[in-house]
Amino acid sequence: MKTSSILKSNNTIFTTLLLVVLLVGSSFVGASDESEYITCGSAIKLSHVERNGKEYLLSSGGHRINAGSGQQLVTASPDKGGASSLWLVREGHGMEPCVTGEKIPFGTKIRLTHVETGGNLHSHHVRSPLSNQQEITAFGEEGEGDSGDDWIVNPAKGSDNYWKKDQLVFITHDATHKHLGCSEQAKFSVHNCGRQCPVMDHLEVFGRAGKDTLVQWKASMGVFLHK
Repeated sequence: MKTSSILKSNNTIFTTLLLVVLLVGSSFVGASDESEYITCGSAIKLSHVERNGKEYLLSSGGHRINAGSGQQLVTASPDKGGASSLWLVREGHGMEPCVTGEKIPFGTKIRLTHVETGGNLHSHHVRSPLSNQQEITAFGEEGEGDSGDDWIVNPAKGSDNYWKKDQLVFITHDATHKHLGCSEQAKFSVHNCGRQCPVMDHLEVFGRAGKDTLVQWKASMGVFLHK
């Protein structure tokens, strides 16, 4: 089955991925000798660990940014449960559909589609509201957006050929060359988001020029599909 059918002609698979994670609660890995790899069609949770050891997950929902582009808000959430931090791994915009269960080579374009809303992880030349770096949003409908949804994954250390579970990586925006990042120095609070803030204590996710610990991520949990 091609990945493109997951979002368009076969929404039941999309729903099944969501149900499996809610039931299992952490990680589901298909039986395979290559189960250590991130693959096309997998629904993953991307985590970032701050220097104090606290872990945050790349997350989104139905909220809009009340500044900048006004697009769907993407944050780094301290909540490890639920499906708001599930992202579907797909081929880049306009590319031939990748094969479900196929390993993701480093250096290739991918899209990360939010399972709950169907928006693609996205960036563009707009300033982020808290840190004044580059804005990160979710964009598009049912997984269809534009070239601003393309990202390239590379290892933070070593020279592996394929993306592995639990491996620290840089996730770089293809069009602007900014790296996906977050920091507790840019946290949503009563002071910058109000008393009814829907993302209280979440971190702003931004695009950053330099490669440092703020832009390191790993995929440890999710629904991992293998051939």
